[in-house]
Amino acid sequence: MEALPNNNRHPSAVHASLGYLLAAAVEELFPDRALFIEHSFIGGYYCHFGVDDPATADELQALTRCLDGYCGSESPLEIIEVKADDLRMRYRERGRNDKLEILQRLGSKVVPAARFRHYLDYRIEPMTADLRRLRHFSIDPYDHGFLLRFPSLLHPYTVPPLKDSPKLYQVIQQREEWGRALGVNNLCQLNERLEGEQGRELLWMAEALHEKTIARIADGLCDNHPTRRVIFISGPSSSGKTTFAKRLAIQLKVNLFDTLAISMDDYFRDHADMTPGPDPPAPPSAGPAGKLNFESLDAVDVPRLVGNIQALLAGQSIPRRQFFFKEGRGKDTNDMLRLGPDTFLIVEGIHGLNPVFPRELGPDTVQRIYVSAITQLNVDNEHRVSSSDNRLLRRLVRDAQFRGYSAEETLLHWPEVRLGEERHIFTHQEQADFMFNSSLVYELAVLRPLAEEVLRAVPETSLAYPEARRLLTLLSFVATIDEGAVPGNSILREFLGGSAFEY
Repeated sequence: MEALPNNNRHPSAVHASLGYLLAAAVEELFPDRALFIEHSFIGGYYCHFGVDDPATADELQALTRCLDGYCGSESPLEIIEVKADDLRMRYRERGRNDKLEILQRLGSKVVPAARFRHYLDYRIEPMTADLRRLRHFSIDPYDHGFLLRFPSLLHPYTVPPLKDSPKLYQVIQQREEWGRALGVNNLCQLNERLEGEQGRELLWMAEALHEKTIARIADGLCDNHPTRRVIFISGPSSSGKTTFAKRLAIQLKVNLFDTLAISMDDYFRDHADMTPGPDPPAPPSAGPAGKLNFESLDAVDVPRLVGNIQALLAGQSIPRRQFFFKEGRGKDTNDMLRLGPDTFLIVEGIHGLNPVFPRELGPDTVQRIYVSAITQLNVDNEHRVSSSDNRLLRRLVRDAQFRGYSAEETLLHWPEVRLGEERHIFTHQEQADFMFNSSLVYELAVLRPLAEEVLRAVPETSLAYPEARRLLTLLSFVATIDEGAVPGNSILREFLGGSAFEY
């Protein structure tokens, strides 16, 4: 394995180091208990000791004191390289087969690692050794586990107030339960299934779960017809919103309803009417200096969009709007649209959950769907597979194949995309009437060869190189399967190509 560059200024470096120290604290305080650091949730990581082993208030207080003591201590957090055999012995003594598998796939005699006092573990993501940067954290009880919360992109120096998201948590837990029932919770278990006789069956089951969920959402939408005929579909970048909308339209047709779809992107303001973002510090609607910010609602001609939707609901015909990105302006086409009595209007766009639309159209007119690829897999018990990494890998593959962007360009632009999501999407996700998790348990195995090809082209001199190496390391832990097994209507085909749908 090539040495993993440690970009300690990476936004996730603080998160990774806090997770590492939490694992060290658990080993010190509760050596006979297993710690699971799982999905990202409401400004932190959801953690637990097992489904049947709830954390008590006293235990969480002890963890907080211990972690606080670590962050204020003179003991160094060392970012080092160690012999793989030393780690292998440690993991065997502790029965950590999940880590032994990852160590084997790292395929090197010397591996990146981190050490704090007694605790030693491999390092697969950027970390910071500056303990002063780790002093802002919170451990809060949640369900049968707890949240390890930390500063965010929007609040880089403080832990923001806890704002619960019960709808999102329910979606996450449903997928976690599904993974536990299949015995696929981490990459070791996933590889065993994919490399065994049941690999293709796992793929079929994942796709069937998508279809079943989309059908249930369609049934729920139909229950609210004819009053709530406008369906807004929103979600972060590379969530598969477009393919989801097309599959939803099919399920609505099964229920004998037609659909008419428009894209919010076609209602962008002309470039000449948009103001480039100012120099930082910038207000939430602003982008980087000198660049047009398409992540802000200000980039959308909301009055035109709302007016056209109101006209359609009133039975009028409107011209289809189309935005021409090369020209930087939108135009009304000759294609006239009209909403029939048994027709839903589907509006797709990242701002679909913004409260401006139910306010302008009436709350009893709209139904909102949040789509995101929320990954349920872990690398091992203490290392998660980030949902944003999952979406980034999708985008890398799609951008290279269909949009003419190199991996370097996509990686350098990604922090701006993530900041826009934090400001304009995640703050409204709990307003959704329905949520759809577009992740597929097998998808990293299909994305791997395509993503590896474009990531290896990032030059070592590029600012994006450390991120490319980090993603290549993650991909190296996953077995590969032939993309030919992916059905033509899969969400994944939006990024791979070969979709049965036209885009």
